[in-house]
Amino acid sequence: MVRVLIVDDHPVVREGLARLLAERGAAVVGLAGSGDEGIRIAQETGPDLVVWDLAMPGGGTDGLRRLREALPGGKVLVLTALEDPALGQEARAAGADGLLFKASSAEEVWRGICACLRGEGSFPALPSLSPREEEVLRLLGEGKPNRELAQELGISVKTVESHLESLKAKLGCRSAAELRALALRRAR
Repeated sequence: MVRVLIVDDHPVVREGLARLLAERGAAVVGLAGSGDEGIRIAQETGPDLVVWDLAMPGGGTDGLRRLREALPGGKVLVLTALEDPALGQEARAAGADGLLFKASSAEEVWRGICACLRGEGSFPALPSLSPREEEVLRLLGEGKPNRELAQELGISVKTVESHLESLKAKLGCRSAAELRALALRRAR
């Protein structure tokens, strides 16, 4: 029987995942609402797998690194609402064995858990961005408004807006604000 620890700051997510896992025959060895609490419980219980949220107190990739130090032999599946494909690479570098988005179905989550346990966890593929799109995204991550982007790149504001629309589509952002937030996260 697989032993799982669920670390997420939203009670409904923890309880829903616990129910899903129990229905599939897994043993939930703990529920934690913060990264620090999750690391403590992981050290106490030694789970086979930790389901880890990135956007929670004590979480993120820094918390994930601390978890890997505390639980070197266990597997970690990141389950996040932040639908940024670049997070997959960041999570992998911090020690995750797989990443899924919270928009996944229950069956997709279960398959992701099983894949992680087999050492076959997956990460979302990064979209292919042109060098100019990379540059626009980098400058956007510096908090620059469109007019400054245009001046710095020597292009028109209209062309900047065209690049931003392309980036929104490629990166799955529904609004300019969501794209800016993603660019700021990537800049950190």
